[in-house]
Amino acid sequence: MRIIKHFNPHFPERETYKCTIRYTTKFGTLDEVNQWRDDQLKNEDYYKSLEESNIKAAGEFYKKLNYKGY
Repeated sequence: MRIIKHFNPHFPERETYKCTIRYTTKFGTLDEVNQWRDDQLKNEDYYKSLEESNIKAAGEFYKKLNYKGY
C-alpha cells in the first residue's frame, strides 16, 4: 500500500501517483491518493465485508447460471 509516483507518457507534464490495496488501484494527485488510502485503512473492516459479500453474490450468480454454450 505504498504510494508510488506514476509516469504517464500521454501526459508527461502531470504528476500522477498510484496506490494499490486489495486488488484496487487508485490513480490521481498526491492528495487524492492519500485521502483514498486513509479511507481504505480507516474503514478496512467495511471494505473487507463488502468484498466478501461481492464474492458470495458472484458465486450464487454462477451457481444459478444456466449457460448452454450456444
